[in-house]
Amino acid sequence: MKTKIKKDWYGRLKSAEELHNDSKLWISEIDFIKDEIRFLNNLLSSNYIQLLSANYIQLLDGGFNKKTTALVKGISDQKITANTLYKLIRDHNNKLSILIESKSVTSNIHYFDTHKKLSIEIDNFLKKYRKTKKQIFQILDNTMTKKGVKKLI
Repeated sequence: MKTKIKKDWYGRLKSAEELHNDSKLWISEIDFIKDEIRFLNNLLSSNYIQLLSANYIQLLDGGFNKKTTALVKGISDQKITANTLYKLIRDHNNKLSILIESKSVTSNIHYFDTHKKLSIEIDNFLKKYRKTKKQIFQILDNTMTKKGVKKLI
């Protein structure tokens, strides 16, 4: 029989298994984002010289160098945040395991508060990451368009 746990911030029941699945989903998303960040770093570094060359800066709007530098820094910050969140999620999941073993999941309000805060933090991280990624692709798209590179169809 599965024990149902009331999540007071949503007003619905959630089992320890569902809380564990939340953590697994978060870890999976963070792992995927870390792979994407590695790809974006490689993409930016391989095109960085082209992006900043004098010919392309003239074709693009002013302040392009600042935008690109800010995005490179932004993606580095996202990587640090992803690593921090990954550790927090892993620790949070380990605490759930300990609470399940001691059969005190339902009585630990602190765990639920932490789960709620972590959920909000991860949602905010994902929104910020998606915004940064979108900006990177817009800059690269603009550069390639101005350069005259044909797109794959």
